[in-house]
Amino acid sequence: MIFQNVDQKKIDYAADIFKGFGNPIRIRIIDALQGTSLRVKDLEVLLGFPQPIISQQLKILKGSGIVQKVKEKGVYRYQLTNSHFVDLIKCMGGCLGL
Repeated sequence: MIFQNVDQKKIDYAADIFKGFGNPIRIRIIDALQGTSLRVKDLEVLLGFPQPIISQQLKILKGSGIVQKVKEKGVYRYQLTNSHFVDLIKCMGGCLGL
């Protein structure tokens, strides 16, 4: 068993992260944020979803600890808290043959 000796808090954190990946729009947002930070408007244009949907999904991603909101020159932008989240997307793609 891989997680037999892992602290329960860490397992709970991992479960929260996987919940954050539980929506196709959130997966697209994570993919779009790899290596960059973007405004909600940027994500809206890039992904083709309306602002309320983007904002709702960003709130969930932020709550899961996957993204963070940063203020740059008076403008709020979102970025990944860990670049390895992109690796999880790549792993999913490989496992699913995408």
